[in-house]
Parts: sequence; C-alpha cells; structure tokens
Amino acid sequence: MELNLIGLNHKTAPLSIREKFVFSSDLISHALLDLKKNTGSKAVILSTCNRTEIYFLSTKVDKVCKWLADFHQVKLSQLKKHLYIYKNKEVIIHSYRVAAGLDSMILGETQILGQMKQASKIANFAGTQGKFLDTFFQKSFQSAKEVRTKTEIGSSTTTIASTILKISKRIFGEIEKTRILFIGASDMAEMCAKYFNKHNPQKISIANRSIQNGRTMAKKINADAFLLGEITEQLHYYDIVVSSTSSQLPIIGLGMIERAIKARKHKPMLLIDLAMPRDIENEASEVSDIFLYTFDDLAKIAQEGKSNRSEAVKKAEILINSKATEFFDKEQQKKTIPTILSLRNQIENIRIQELKKAQNDIKKGLPVEKILEKLSNNLSKKFLHHPSKALSSSQKNNEISDLLKIIYDLKE
Repeated sequence: MELNLIGLNHKTAPLSIREKFVFSSDLISHALLDLKKNTGSKAVILSTCNRTEIYFLSTKVDKVCKWLADFHQVKLSQLKKHLYIYKNKEVIIHSYRVAAGLDSMILGETQILGQMKQASKIANFAGTQGKFLDTFFQKSFQSAKEVRTKTEIGSSTTTIASTILKISKRIFGEIEKTRILFIGASDMAEMCAKYFNKHNPQKISIANRSIQNGRTMAKKINADAFLLGEITEQLHYYDIVVSSTSSQLPIIGLGMIERAIKARKHKPMLLIDLAMPRDIENEASEVSDIFLYTFDDLAKIAQEGKSNRSEAVKKAEILINSKATEFFDKEQQKKTIPTILSLRNQIENIRIQELKKAQNDIKKGLPVEKILEKLSNNLSKKFLHHPSKALSSSQKNNEISDLLKIIYDLKE
C-alpha cells in the first residue's frame, strides 16, 4: 500500500472553491466511512478554513479524487484544477510542514496542530485511521513540537484576533467604545472573544444556535448571549460582528445588512467572516459604510511580518526534511524485515542440514579434511544455487546482475 495525499489549500484554490469542499465536523465520520466503503482506503480527512486534505493508504488515487468531487457534488474537472497530489515521502514532508505552521496562511500559527490532532482522533474513532496512519500523525505532531522548540518560527506570530483588533482600531479608533457580536461558539470565536475582552470593549455578546452553548461561552468573558434567530433584530446594535459558524448556507444576507446600516444611520460596521463556507453574503461588501473581511483577507494582513522570520523558516525546513527522511527510511526498512527473516531462516536450515551430514560423516570415521571439504563445497553450491538460477533464467538478468553486485560487493 502507498501513502498518498490529495488536497487543495489557500495556495491552489480561492475561497469560493475551498468552501465547496469543506467537511463540517459533524459530517467527517460519515464521510470517512463512505470513503472507506467506496475505495477501501484507510484515511484521515483534514478540513479547515485553509485546506481540505485526505491522507490515505491506497494506490487508487483517481478513485479517491472522484469520490471527493462526487461527495461535494462538484465536477471532477473543476476539482482537478486546484488539486495537489503527493506520494510517500512527499506526504510526510508536507504533513510535517502543515503541523509546524509552515504551510499556513499565517506563518507559524498553532491552531492547525490542534485541528490535525482532532482529525486524527475522529478517524481513529471512525475506525478508518489504522496503525500506520496513527503512527504517521503522531510523528507529525512530534516533529511540529520540535520545530517550535528549536526554531523561532512561532515567535511574535500575528494572530487572527490581533489582526481584527488592528483593523478595528483603524475604523473606530478606541475599542473601549465599540460593541462586538460574536456569532457562533466555535473555538475560533471563543479565542477571538477572549482576546477582545482583554481590551475592554463597551459590550460583547454571543449569538448561537444553542442558547446553552452560547451562555457557556459568554460566562467565560462576562458577556451576554441570545439565539441565532434574534440576529435580524439585534444586528444594528453592534459595531463589530465576527461570525464563525458551521452553517452550510449564509446566515447574514445582503438585505439584513442593508436594514442594519440604515438603522445605524450609516455609522460604519466591521464584518468579519471566519466561517467556511462563508456566513456572510459577499455582496454585503458593496454596501456603503460596511467593511467586510474574510479569513483570507485577514491572513494577508497578518503576513506582513513574514520576511522577518526567514531565517527561522530555513532552520525549520532543514529540521523537517531531516525528520521526514528519518521516518521514511525507517518505514522502508520495516518492509524488508520479512524478507530478511525469510533469508536468514533459509540459510540457517541449509547450515543445519549440512552440519548434520558432516556430523554423520565424523561418526563414520571419515577423514576430517574430506568432511570439511565436502561441507564447504555443499554450502557454497546451495548458497549460490538460487542467485545463479535467477541470473541465468530471468529476462531481467541485467537488473539482477546489478543487484548481485551490490549485495555481494562484486568487482568488475
């Protein structure tokens, strides 16, 4: 079986394409089982704002590509325009880079590591990961930890939350006078809410489909909470809106935005859409006094200081390549173990057989010199029988000849 990866990310596909291939968290287990049923592949699916990737053990790459397109009801030809495919060692290097934050839109960000760990857990629980992929992902996590320990790749990392704050200050000046609404109780929303809470805005509210989950998050930052269905009546009240739900359809439409900005008498609103697929209709950006930013927009702003860490990137890349090569070589060596054991057993059986013959000759009183000569001749003939036969009878005698030269260190 081959280790393969197919995927698309922020480098190969725009947001409008990536959002078509998102696997919501409550859908991944079903998708993994469906993938296994249709392709027989052991697999792990990683789905984030930046990427959708399938790590799998199979030679049926085309079949997995078709499954991904069919599952999301997108033409295979459209998917292939944005798809990358890696095999074996390429997969290992890519995974190590992703886990370390080297392949992220925001260089060195740490959230991807947690997302990879969650993807591995889900696949393990669904029974589609298997022993090898489990080991592979654990090695990826260990490598990421070492990269962060031995390099400065994560130092002074600009976060999405700090980038939102930066934009907010440009628009509103003092954050202390702003009212902020977080839509959804995701990890990303909670992280941003906690960050903003430290800067003492006038008010923070949480809108969520589950009022209980919303209140749980709100309690952590002394905010209030209300149901998602109340947004239409509440939206105009807030200066900054950060939306991060798992909805498959937009929850804030153009009409809702137009009514809200009218009620605000065109006082500016900052809309942050961190969801994938998007929560806010893109047409909202065309409304006067509305400032709409997607995750991709924020990431571009956050990357302004990337060049300052070029030396850290070089060190991280060297370390990752070393660790990936080490893991790959060990796995390759494991594949030869059965052959080595079989060879040793065969040689040992020959040795024992010839030794018994020699011992019998000793009991018969034959001269020691003749016994040793016979023993050595028999061992030599039997050890050389199969290599000689393979070399003389195979159509690939040139390949076998070159291999024997390597095995026995033969000189021309």
